[in-house]
Amino acid sequence: MHYLQRFLFVAATTCILSSASFVYAAEDASVGKRLYRYYNDKGVPTMSDQITEEHIRRGYDIVDRNMQVIRKFPPFDEGVYLKDKARRDAAFRQQQEDARILRLFSSARDAELARNRQLDTLETSIGYNTLQLQRIKRLRADFVQDAAAAERKTNTPDPKVKARIVEFDKQILDLQALITYQRTEQKKVSNDFVPIIQRLTDLEKAESSKSNAQFVPITTRAQ
Repeated sequence: MHYLQRFLFVAATTCILSSASFVYAAEDASVGKRLYRYYNDKGVPTMSDQITEEHIRRGYDIVDRNMQVIRKFPPFDEGVYLKDKARRDAAFRQQQEDARILRLFSSARDAELARNRQLDTLETSIGYNTLQLQRIKRLRADFVQDAAAAERKTNTPDPKVKARIVEFDKQILDLQALITYQRTEQKKVSNDFVPIIQRLTDLEKAESSKSNAQFVPITTRAQ
């Protein structure tokens, strides 16, 4: 048997054996001794007072002392086990994610307010950086104009002018990149909160439906 198949089989068998041991031990005390029967490849029955891996793999019957079948169990189905395991794992991951969300936000409205605060903070910063960008662009334009006028008078280029213009250009590029990044962050914040708010809304609806179901008024038939 492939290693993964063997691992899944052992994991499932351990779980089944543990559950079966607990349940049938209690039943044996009240109903009487039970036996577990499976058939080998030749169709020969094998009886045991305990459930083994072979029982799980082949499928087995629970019989009483008179060999009357009490219950039948089909052979272990890896496909069904994997499907059920995937469903259980998905449910477990969803429970963990729900717990994480509920630790951060008490309701969908709370999450919306948190989203809006982050978006407002980013928008304020973008507004400030945009003003700074406009200011530096004006400074650069004025500096270039003054430097050109001075150079026309002296016919001597100032070596510091080029370095100063390069510095202005770097500040402009840095601010433009920062504003672009903050715009991207705004979109990311909005997108990140969409599933969170939707999940909280779904949980609130489920809780509301559950509460309403518990307090359904009893109607009386018209006399």
